[in-house]
Amino acid sequence: MIAAPSRLRSHYSDMLRPLAATALFLLFALADVRAQDAAAPQPNAKAQLEEAQKLVKQVSPGVFDLNGIQITAATRELRIPCSILHQKLPIEYALCHEAGEKVHETILETKVRPIQIQLALLLANYQPGTLGILEKLDPKEERPYKAKDTEPKTPGANRLAIHVEWKDADKTQKVPLSDFIQDIEKRKTPDDLDTWIFNGSFIDEGGFAAEQTGSVISTYVDRGAIINSAAKGNQRDDLWISMPSNIPAEETKVTLIITPAAAK
Repeated sequence: MIAAPSRLRSHYSDMLRPLAATALFLLFALADVRAQDAAAPQPNAKAQLEEAQKLVKQVSPGVFDLNGIQITAATRELRIPCSILHQKLPIEYALCHEAGEKVHETILETKVRPIQIQLALLLANYQPGTLGILEKLDPKEERPYKAKDTEPKTPGANRLAIHVEWKDADKTQKVPLSDFIQDIEKRKTPDDLDTWIFNGSFIDEGGFAAEQTGSVISTYVDRGAIINSAAKGNQRDDLWISMPSNIPAEETKVTLIITPAAAK
């Protein structure tokens, strides 16, 4: 671990401490918590907060680690360790946990738990909201979920840019995540797949939904995933396939990089 000067270490620790408390509150209070049966198990927010505080470690001034996720406070960049699971297949997901239900339909997998990914997003001051997921949906089409869309407190704070980085021999490659995905009908990457929506997963009688399913980034609308595509046609489960020519070999270690989406 890289030690920071005491003043800087104190400054960034003080900065992260209220963020951690706010993040845990948002995780359970603002992540579209659904109506629960009175007998359903309730999350112990205090225990979750204590666990999260133990996991978050400062590795350099303004840079923190949450179980392998690197969080840079100033830029709000997250770096998540992943690997290529499939190069060529129909997909519904871009990223799942390695033990997730949909690993047969995802390009990337990660060992990092979904609940920690959502917490890292909250710590980096992204705000969950479903607004934007269905903005391209034809009004004649049935909505994939019935609930009214939620908005982040700060407009645009749920919009993400996502890239993938890896080593190719002695060169570092970095491309938008959308380069790994194509529309099966047009055989090209959609122009509107450059922005992703941090909707935040929800809590139901089974617990934190993304933790149960392992769904992190979805191309086909999945309200239980943490991040969703906002591309036109995202309500279809038969539209998306991988772009094998752009994807490194299976089992290649890659880093998923999340930053704020550019304002439009």
